[in-house]
Amino acid sequence: MSALDDQTILRETATRVLDTHGLVLEDVEIRGGGGMPQVRLIVDLPEDQLGSVDLETVAEASRELSELVDADDALLGSAPVLLEVTTPGVDRVLSAPRHFRRSRGRLVSLTTEDGTTYRARMLALEGDLLLLRQEPGRDDRGRPRKLPEGTVEQLRIPLADVTTAKVEIEFDPPADLAQLIADAETSATNRTAVTKES
Repeated sequence: MSALDDQTILRETATRVLDTHGLVLEDVEIRGGGGMPQVRLIVDLPEDQLGSVDLETVAEASRELSELVDADDALLGSAPVLLEVTTPGVDRVLSAPRHFRRSRGRLVSLTTEDGTTYRARMLALEGDLLLLRQEPGRDDRGRPRKLPEGTVEQLRIPLADVTTAKVEIEFDPPADLAQLIADAETSATNRTAVTKES
């Protein structure tokens, strides 16, 4: 079995290096084909952090990993390999609980098993429940839309019921975003404490 087939050493080494840069290894993708094999290490911030990955930090981690790969054939073998260290990007599908935790504060579009589609702000993950606030967006003139009458603003959706979800690009997040997240997390913590006491 080649080093490209068994990624154990690569994953262990990448995890150790990325940890020193405050990053986590999200996934490893290997693309073969007619030319030089390409190995993509997809990295992200830890799930308890908000915001975007600093590209300079990614570049530093990439340089360090490249040096290790060049020096140790056990990582990717002795044949030339193109190594790329990158972030998931905005088109990443949210599927694992950590993806939703990393998306706190972000606007997401998601569809549930019953076919209902939501456009909502991800606020917290409470156990296996997503805590969201529906946001109807803006009309073609840029004016805020209102939710249809009778629509519930706050949503609690079981993660298991979500069939697809992804982050939407947003240019004007709400000014009270930090407070929304803090309130949701406090509420989730309080509900968890009450449940444990019951």
